Amino acid sequence: MNGIGLELILRNHAEIAVYCKPIYCIDFEVLECAAKKLALQIPKDMYIHPLNMQDIFDDEIIKAGQICAKSGLYSFKSFEKAVELSIEHEASLVTLPIHKYAWQLAGIEYAGHTQYLRHRFQKEAIMMLGCKEMFVALFTDHIPLSKVSGMIQKEKLLQFFRDFYHAYSLLFAPLQTTQTPKNDTKHGTQDSKEIQLESLQELSSNTLKQNAINANLVKRLLYDEKNIEKTIIEKTQDSIQEIAPHNHSLQPKKELKIAVLGLNPHAGDNGVLGHEDMIINECIEIINKEIGAEVFIGSIAPDSAFIPHNREKYSIFIAMYHDSGLAPLKALYFDRSINVSLNLPILRTSPDHGTCFDKAYQSNNNISMESYLESFRFLCQVNM
Repeated sequence: MNGIGLELILRNHAEIAVYCKPIYCIDFEVLECAAKKLALQIPKDMYIHPLNMQDIFDDEIIKAGQICAKSGLYSFKSFEKAVELSIEHEASLVTLPIHKYAWQLAGIEYAGHTQYLRHRFQKEAIMMLGCKEMFVALFTDHIPLSKVSGMIQKEKLLQFFRDFYHAYSLLFAPLQTTQTPKNDTKHGTQDSKEIQLESLQELSSNTLKQNAINANLVKRLLYDEKNIEKTIIEKTQDSIQEIAPHNHSLQPKKELKIAVLGLNPHAGDNGVLGHEDMIINECIEIINKEIGAEVFIGSIAPDSAFIPHNREKYSIFIAMYHDSGLAPLKALYFDRSINVSLNLPILRTSPDHGTCFDKAYQSNNNISMESYLESFRFLCQVNM
């Protein structure tokens, strides 16, 4: 609230309201304070779900560009309420940037939205960031670099590959009768058809249920069906392939190619520069056998993974740690990239930028709105 989040809401509501009906978890008094500071009007058609927390502020509600415990607590409670509404109504969720230190000052034990979602749903939420040209998923995200090496364990990484393959396929392709990964300790011993049938049975109570939920995420709450014009619907449907990476948008799973980055320089040079990449390579071999197709490619040396030649071949990348994957992504597509939380019962997106305290509540701040708008477009398009 002390950053640019409320400005994003106020300046972009009119455009978003054309094709969806957002519900904002905020008290009117807080939004009114932001609007006055920005010299903006609160749109009359905004639907606000109050938190009834305005009384926690004993002086000025908004302290532009400042980190404080009260703003951290307020943003967390807003997020917490939004999650509960998403569960109740099977709706998608868009979150605004938060300052992690403000959460810490407020006594919030989570390092961010994703960490809370993992705890709330007891599932390993996967962070995937990017735009239609390129998405990057993170095996580890908000942990110190010194702990990354210890996280690269065979079963943990292999399960991550399985979860990502399932979750990504649910977003961008219909569930088809192609080979589906199966967690089998006797790797490679079963016929691909047997793997397919057993996997579908094994996943029926989880994957299919999640698919059904995701298919209705927007329709029940986000979409205002009475006010959507036919032309808007057709335009949105036509643009599904624009948001999804071009080389496998709505294509059979067997055409999906995912480039996996190594951890060490030169992807370890066959163990000379570190053993972790040997584990990564083994997991890639196993998951491809489970799928019955060469979907996961690598490991690829991180320093050359994002060269133009590779980006022509791959539009999905998996990085072992935060900066390995996100530094190239943000150098290329910072203004348009979004953050997507996969492998959860709800689908959540957010802008791929921070609170921008240095630009908050300032005139002529030249804030880009694209990432925020893309967060909504993505949800509407993948759920049409």
